[in-house]
Amino acid sequence: MSRMSVNLSPEMELLVEETAKREGISKGEVIRRAFALFKVAETEKIKGRFLAVVRENDENEPEILGRILGL
Repeated sequence: MSRMSVNLSPEMELLVEETAKREGISKGEVIRRAFALFKVAETEKIKGRFLAVVRENDENEPEILGRILGL
């Protein structure tokens, strides 16, 4: 596994730290998961698809609340 140095804004650093604590994982794992999600977003964008925020409605059908843009 290679090593990389990244400069984060104070807001991003706080987000990584809070996520790591909440999920009980390392900060490195938070970053790895973020890159994995980015890879999914890029793969789907190439296919003409998008990521979305979804919830199940009363009929247990998916309801799109919003599209995730800018990835």
